[in-house]
Amino acid sequence: MDVALAALISACRTVEDPAADAGERLRATLPLAGATLVEHQARLAAAAGAGPIVILVERLPATLTAAVDRLRRDGLHVEIARGLTDAVDRIHPDETLLVMADGWVAGADLVARMAEVPVPALLAVPDDADHAGFERIDAAARWGGLLLIDGARLRHTASRLGEWDLESTLLRRAVQEGAARIDAYEEGDAPPVIADAVAMLDPLDRALARGGRGEAEDAAARFLFPPIVDALALPLLRRGIEPRWIGAAAGLLALAAAPLALFGWRWTALSLLLLSGPLAALAVRLAEIRLVAYDVRRLHVVRSIGAAVALLLLGGDLAATQGWGCWLLACAVPLGMAALSRERRILALVDERPAPLWLASLDGLIWIALPVAVAGPWLAMVAVVAAYALASFAVVQQRVAGRMAAARV
Repeated sequence: MDVALAALISACRTVEDPAADAGERLRATLPLAGATLVEHQARLAAAAGAGPIVILVERLPATLTAAVDRLRRDGLHVEIARGLTDAVDRIHPDETLLVMADGWVAGADLVARMAEVPVPALLAVPDDADHAGFERIDAAARWGGLLLIDGARLRHTASRLGEWDLESTLLRRAVQEGAARIDAYEEGDAPPVIADAVAMLDPLDRALARGGRGEAEDAAARFLFPPIVDALALPLLRRGIEPRWIGAAAGLLALAAAPLALFGWRWTALSLLLLSGPLAALAVRLAEIRLVAYDVRRLHVVRSIGAAVALLLLGGDLAATQGWGCWLLACAVPLGMAALSRERRILALVDERPAPLWLASLDGLIWIALPVAVAGPWLAMVAVVAAYALASFAVVQQRVAGRMAAARV
């Protein structure tokens, strides 16, 4: 039986940085990824499977209250503890507890790796000038800002704790008990940071904007969209623009293409579909950076409906002057893509190799339509898009058949 994971995040220590929020100046409320540092900490813990996430505070300024509200709105199980006894009461003795230092931040992979090791364990960094802001463990190492214990140890420590400094007391006890030391740099994870000023988070903002790329599923996502997304991700991230609004804009552009195609505004409709792709990729990137859940499939469905309706209306318009065959070509595209999607799901079950990037996709079809429409008549564009979709379906179907035949031998 898996043991539940909880998280304890301290949000008590102040900073002297005049660039921090006046009157608050908590490490926890320093700006990061368009939100606050404590929000990013909580999302890191949630991504590792933690819940509840207990934030230990001495005071609750407006910025911190708003941050907690945003986390709860996104479905995270966040609780506020106004003191040590309150924190202990919110964590079950049988739960594994991930303790996160005040102002600590690093990559999600490091948190996930730490959450999987046996209790007790602590993250360790070298005792050198680059880690002077971390608490020293011994002559060779400092605490890397993450500690893994169990709820029973927390209760026992709290019962004997006379002063407020819970972090250091838990750390000292873990060291005395011989807690396993996990090297923060063992697998090349992003180095941990203890933020004590706004300027310390600027490099991390940039690193997050560069490193939030997911795995590309088609040629457009691999080659066309990254330069656009890279240019826009950081400024939008720092302005706190939420991914859902970028995704909504991408979906609306795709849906708006349909009525434009109906009234003969073909180039405008195609332009909206072209713009929809990078916006959708940008929404996904921002969601990955900010560690927020995002329904990528729903956005894909909305964009696919807009593109399919626009193409069918274009086919109907062309059929009025060039014959009913235009309808058949236009209908072949959504039917071919539906069949391709089904075959790709089957292929994923029987073949571990990733599907080729050049296979037809929503954005692949949209972007290949551009040069064909520029070079020739619109009917030729519809024909090329249909051929691309059907050829991709045939290739994947052949690959599925080959794998099935090999499995029977």
